[in-house]
Amino acid sequence: MINSILIIGASSDIGIELIKNIDKDCLIIAHYNSSYGELKRLKSQNNNIIPIKANLMIESELNNLIEKVVKKIGVPEKIVHLAATPVKQIRFNDVNWNNFEADILISLKSLVLILRKFLPLMAAEKKGKVVIMLSSYVLGVPPIALSHYTTTKYALLGFMKSIASEYKEKNIQINAISPSLIETKFLENIHERSVELSAYNHPLKRNAKVSDIVPVIELLLSKDSNYMNGTNIPITGGSVF
Repeated sequence: MINSILIIGASSDIGIELIKNIDKDCLIIAHYNSSYGELKRLKSQNNNIIPIKANLMIESELNNLIEKVVKKIGVPEKIVHLAATPVKQIRFNDVNWNNFEADILISLKSLVLILRKFLPLMAAEKKGKVVIMLSSYVLGVPPIALSHYTTTKYALLGFMKSIASEYKEKNIQINAISPSLIETKFLENIHERSVELSAYNHPLKRNAKVSDIVPVIELLLSKDSNYMNGTNIPITGGSVF
């Protein structure tokens, strides 16, 4: 198995920063849907980046993504799942099932189908690492008007715990991170005042930055995390324990 990583949601701010920090000898399968500009620039500097476009809400495109990964590298050594819908506050009285379904399809179903394909193959190799992006909303009392988003993150947490237990004897480390609010383009639908209030009320008087998050992902992808499995790491600056 070659040194390889599959990043779902690689065009996100965190995905881009992670790619910048990955060894250039590593083969990087970088999933994106609509935002290709920064990935294209990185690919021009590193031929080991293989961008693959897929709308995760469409099962045929997701299956096509999986098959392309199989053809390109066989079994990825590492999988990082960052894909999510942009955060949008909608009170439960105004939310509809489409809001829940979009989050479930993009965040949960995509991960389930990807791991259903690759976890058995990783198990045969008896090695592999999976990192899943969650949220601090699963650590304490979540904010209002985010029932669809929070529900999906809890589902991901349960899924992570379940598969970590099922594959614990296969030398596959499956872990998650739960950051508090990160200032990225994913907040474009959140009112600026809400972002400012989040920073004001934080113990460190600031929201998380991408540079706070990526090193923890790198740790979970490294051999230094070989004794960590089924763990959800809070990255909250002390705002939630």
